[in-house]
Parts: sequence; structure tokens; C-alpha cells
Amino acid sequence: MNIPYLMLAAILKLASPGEADFTSSLLEAASSDTEVVLAEGTYHFYLENAADKHFYVSNHDQPIPRKVFLPLEKKRELKIRGEGKGAKFLFHGSGLAILLRDTKNVTLENISIDWQERTIGEAIITVLDKENQRCEATWIAEPVWETANAMMIWDQDTKSIVPDTGDNCDVYKGRVGDILSYRSWQRPNPAICLYRAENTLLQNFVIHSAWGMGILAQRSSDISIIGGGVYPREGSYCSTLADATHFSNCRGLVSSIGATYAGMMDDAINVHSTCLRIVERKNPTTIVAKYMHPQAIGFEVFRPGETLRFIRAATLETGDEVKVKKVVMHSPDLVTITFEPTASGRLPSFSLGDAIENADYQPSVIFRNNVVKNNRARGSLFTTPKRVIVEDNRFENVSGSAILLAGDANGWFESGACEDVQIRRNKFVNCLTSKYQFCEAVITAYPCVPNLEEQSKPYHKNIVVERNVFDCPKMPLQSWLSTGNIIWRDNEIIGEKR
Repeated sequence: MNIPYLMLAAILKLASPGEADFTSSLLEAASSDTEVVLAEGTYHFYLENAADKHFYVSNHDQPIPRKVFLPLEKKRELKIRGEGKGAKFLFHGSGLAILLRDTKNVTLENISIDWQERTIGEAIITVLDKENQRCEATWIAEPVWETANAMMIWDQDTKSIVPDTGDNCDVYKGRVGDILSYRSWQRPNPAICLYRAENTLLQNFVIHSAWGMGILAQRSSDISIIGGGVYPREGSYCSTLADATHFSNCRGLVSSIGATYAGMMDDAINVHSTCLRIVERKNPTTIVAKYMHPQAIGFEVFRPGETLRFIRAATLETGDEVKVKKVVMHSPDLVTITFEPTASGRLPSFSLGDAIENADYQPSVIFRNNVVKNNRARGSLFTTPKRVIVEDNRFENVSGSAILLAGDANGWFESGACEDVQIRRNKFVNCLTSKYQFCEAVITAYPCVPNLEEQSKPYHKNIVVERNVFDCPKMPLQSWLSTGNIIWRDNEIIGEKR
């Protein structure tokens, strides 16, 4: 992505006021198109000064109104950067740190985000007696949740998840000195949300914790992450409650180059579209569709003039494409859509229970020169038909598949069949150490196809895996379901093969 030179009206330099709230100062400085330069230091933001905003966030819980500390809306040509070793933003209370909504050409640089509260608790094992079923641990950091019941064991030396100790694990697979992590399954807010944001650059932008995912982008275009990443604060093992980065219904180019992703409770990157289920046919060109997953409701999937594509739910095969004419939202999870006939003038073919997706909001991806390590679940997840390049990365101690190609119209309702994926010059070390959903091998394609035998063509296609190094002893390296035209060449396998 090319970030244009910012023609700035002014450069404002600000210094930290100590532990006093910095909300109004920063919002005032960012009220016009300018560059805001923050002196090296810590800047505090308190929940009592957060704004109430009414909007829905993909793949999260839906607390409405939503508390937003820094709502940066309708900004153009805005840059906020920290000097020296950077500006640390420390937030107090459960909320969304930064909202970029209806923005264009915004840059956030040399900034780190963290919370005063610990959203993931950590305790060190002090006594472990399997024979007498006795385990004792001492809190290093106590979590904010009253019901922190999802637990894992982290190796004291490598900071990786101990093999086969996934959620609600057997503590006796650990040892004295290892770390137990406790978290809730709730995810009220990401650290930063991009909503209808165009051309956003996050450079040396670091997230240490969040009340949900790290970076969540929806209905946005051309997003670039350079350096920085999502990883634990000094002395901790865990970072975000879910994905490090997540891109839902975006377009253009999504890129992550030279970033580090570690300690998160889900994928380093997840790219997909959201499909809706057809629940009623009002007339030949008008349907009622439903948002099916409760964590993916309320945000617009379609607008007039955009391309609607039909999906046969039983086989995930794509069907006709039509132009959207009118959209009426009845509730956060129900919408009526009127569309034009197909380009040839005929009416589209579909059935109740089939799905629809927006064919215009599916991005290409560059995931290059990143480090993904010591995390729960998968390393990366891609569900988009545009070109995906995964190259020169290091995947280490990923507890599930390092790379997963997914897709479904019956569970998570995350669509976008892959049609061009290049996986090259990556190194995979000690991946697939625990069993997680859809993770059959280090590289896995696992679309959820209810009636696979009825499929006339594979869901994914054109996958090239070349010049990678696999150091994952005894682990299956590849697994392909409903995938065609796979090229596997010039890969090096270290250690015992399986």
C-alpha cells in the first residue's frame, strides 16, 4: 500500500501530564488535519472520560452503548506519533481504546497500547503433586473477571503453551515454576477498531493487552501494519483475549510486514467476509437475510451499488452475482435486500437457507517477515479469493495450525473461498502442539462443507507451498479438504516425518 505524503497544516507537540487524564488534550489536538507529536512517556486515559458510541463490532460481544476512549471520526490526513522510544497509552477500565471511523489517510506511529487492569490472569505453580491431586499457585497478576475459567499452562523457559494443555487443561502436565493463565471467554472490545477507514498506516504500533482482539477492521480498505505488533508487556506471558489482528469485510490490500505477534489467545491474523443466511423470499428480487452469529451483527455488509454473491449452503459453491439496489435494516440481525437481475437479465437461482456475501469487500493480503509465536489456536487464517502472499515469516510454538484456510456458511458464517495463495520461504518450528478447531496439520485447508459428496468443484484452489522449512517433528505437515490445484515443492523437512 502506498501511503501518500501528508500535507499537514500544522505540527502540534504535546507532553505527558503525568497520571492526569489525557483524553481531552489529545482529542483537541487531533480535531483538525494535523500531525500530533507526543513526547516520549506514558499517557493515561480513564473510563469516566470515555464517550458512549452506538455501533457494532465484528467478532466481539455487543455492549451498546460502547465505551470509546479516543473516538477519532471523519479525520483526514491525521498523523499521531510518539517521539524517541515512543508514547505509551495506558487505559483504565473496560472500553475500546481507539476508534477510526469514516477516516482517510490516518497514521498512528511509535505508540504502544496497554491497560492498567489485567484482562488475563497469570499465576505461578508453586506446588504440583499429581499422586495426591494437589496443585497450588500464586498470583503474579490477578484477572479482572469474576469468572476467569479458561486456563492454560505456559512453559517458564520458552513462554510457549505447554503441549496438550489447551483450554481447561490438565495442570499436571506442567511443572513447578510454570505459569497458569486464566481468562474469560468474554470479548467486549478490541484495542483499536477501524470502521469504514481508508488508507490506514499503523507503524511501530504495539498492543500489549486488550478486552478482546488487538486490531479489528471492518468495512475498511487498504490497511498497512509495519513493525510493531501484538505481544505481552515485559514480564508477562499473555497479550490479547482473542486475535491479534482481524479483518472482517475489508477490501483493497491488507498488509502486515515485520511485526511480532505473541501470547494472544487466538490467531495472529484472520481475514474473511461475513455471509448472511436467506430466511425469506419476498419477491423475485427481494430477500430477507439474517446475521447468524451473535458476535457478527449490526454492521452493514451490503450497500446499494455493491455486488451480492449467492452461496449454496450445503456445498459452499458460489452462484449468481447481482447488484444491490436497496438495503433496509430492521434490527441488528435482520435486513431486507432488493437487487437487480443478473447481468444477463435473468433472475438468480437460490433457496431459503442459502447464504449471501459481498463480493466487493474481499481483500488481497501480504503477510511478510513477521514472527508469530507462543499463542493459542492458529497462527494465521485466510478466507478471501484475492491473492494471499505468506512469505518469509517465522511460526514458532503455535499451538494449532500455523496456516489455516477456512470458510463456512453454517457456523461462524465467515466466507471467501481462497483462489490464489502463495506460501513460501517461511519457517515452521514446533507448531500444532495442541488440538484446536479445524487444525489437522501445520498447514490446513478445512472449509466446513455439510454435503461434500455433492460438491461439483473444490472450495479452495491454486495453493502454492514452496521453499519452506518445517521443523515440527512427528506432526502432519499438510491437510487439504475441498482444495484443488495444490503445488508442494522444494520444501525442507527437519526431524522425524509423519
